[in-house]
Amino acid sequence: MSENFLGIFFLLGIIAFLTAVFMHLVRRSRSLVRLYALQSFAVSMTFFLLGFLGGDRSLMLVAAAIIFLVKVIIAPAFFGKILRKLSGSSSTNNYLSTPMTLLVLTGLVLFSFSKVFLPLSAIYPQAFVSVALNIALVFISIFLLINRRGVFAQMVGMLSLENSIVLFAAFFGLRHPLPLEIGMIFDIVIWMVIASFFLGMIYRQFGTLSTADMKRLTE
Repeated sequence: MSENFLGIFFLLGIIAFLTAVFMHLVRRSRSLVRLYALQSFAVSMTFFLLGFLGGDRSLMLVAAAIIFLVKVIIAPAFFGKILRKLSGSSSTNNYLSTPMTLLVLTGLVLFSFSKVFLPLSAIYPQAFVSVALNIALVFISIFLLINRRGVFAQMVGMLSLENSIVLFAAFFGLRHPLPLEIGMIFDIVIWMVIASFFLGMIYRQFGTLSTADMKRLTE
């Protein structure tokens, strides 16, 4: 991996990292969708650069195009359609307060930069910050699933976690055959369709998507 690419990859990692952080802070679901689209754009550009600088250009360029089409264009449009139908659930909150959320995020970042993950830096000694940043991105995405009250926000958190894992694997050069990449994207599309169906059922049953309000089942 060239020095120039490491710099560009670090910039894309910063973008993905900041989008995950702001996903904890925004209140409107539409803002979550925009942040997810921006994060997915960073992932697709990473694959594009891997294809451009690497030897397997056809695989990485096609994978980048598929990720861009599905995650940056189709998924946000699909989520926007869901939010228009569920107009009463356009906002979401955290279980923890904003100061406590920021405190936990800071702790996760410090843990990612600790000596626990220092052995991973042996792969790219000159890019330990990028390695730690990708580890922090995974932890922050997991925390997004735990801290968010809304079902829709948790769904976006799951997709953010998938992005962070893909970005982490791409950094370490863990590539998959093109059919497998296409299959994974297809699974995500099917998952989004099924999830939207269940979101509609939950909203019709409870009149809300906030997990804090779903304390007891109703007939």
